[in-house]
Amino acid sequence: MGHIFVLAASKMEADPVAKLFGVSDWRSDSTAGPITAGANTLEFFITGIGPKQAGKRAAEIICHDPHGRTPEDPERRRPDAVIVIGLCGGLTDSLPEMTIVTYSACVSVMNGGIPRPCTPQICTQITALLSARNVPCGSVIGITSPRIAVSRAEKLQLAQTGAQVVDMESYEILSAADKAGTPAAVVRVVSDSLDRNLPNLNLAINPDGSVNNGRAIRVMLGSPLLTARAYAATKRAARYLAGVLSFVLSADLSRTQ
Repeated sequence: MGHIFVLAASKMEADPVAKLFGVSDWRSDSTAGPITAGANTLEFFITGIGPKQAGKRAAEIICHDPHGRTPEDPERRRPDAVIVIGLCGGLTDSLPEMTIVTYSACVSVMNGGIPRPCTPQICTQITALLSARNVPCGSVIGITSPRIAVSRAEKLQLAQTGAQVVDMESYEILSAADKAGTPAAVVRVVSDSLDRNLPNLNLAINPDGSVNNGRAIRVMLGSPLLTARAYAATKRAARYLAGVLSFVLSADLSRTQ
C-alpha cells in the first residue's frame, strides 16, 4: 500500500476529490486524512494559491512532518509519492477545456525556464490507467506563473517557452518533492482554453501571493459575465477531474517506488 500526499492549491480543487473518498471534514490546517483508498493511504493538503505560498507550504508538508510528529515517533510517515492535482489553463488550440493532462516536466516564469521533471514511472502508470478507462489524456510541459493568464495574448506569450499549460503552483511543489527525494507527478484538467478570457483577478493578488478578498469581489462584480462563465467552467472541470482521480488515486502505484 502506498502512502500518497495529494496537494492542491485550493479546497475548490481538492474537495470534490476528497469527498469521493469519504472525507467530510478538513482540519484547521487545511489537511484531510489519512484515508484508505483502494491500494493506498491518502492525505490531502491545501497549499494556497501562487508559487510563494505553494513553495513554502509544500516544503513544510513534504520536507518536514506535516503533523508535528518528532523523529522519535515510530508512526511518523513520509509520503511514498506526491501527486499535485487541480486546474490549469490551456496555451494551445490542441488542448480544449476538460482535457486531462499529466506533466512530463514543469518550468517557471521566475527561474529562467530550467525544467523540473516529474517522475516518469508515475506519469506512465497514470496515463495507462486513464487509457484503460478511455479517458483522453495529454502529456504536457507546464509552466508556473505568479500571474493568472487572463487573455489569449498572455497565454500565447507563455506558450513561447514551449509550455502547453499554465498553473501557479506545480513548479514549486515539484521542487520541494525533489529536495526531499520523493517521487512526484502532476495531474490537472484544463479549465480555461486558449480563447477564454478571465476576469483580471491579478488585481486582487497581494505581494505575498495571498488573495485580497475585497479586491477580488470588486473585480468579479466589475466583470460579471466573464466571472459567471469562468466559475461555471471551473466547477465543471473540478467535478470531471474528481471522477478521473477517483480511480487513479486508488490504483496500486507501488511499482513507481
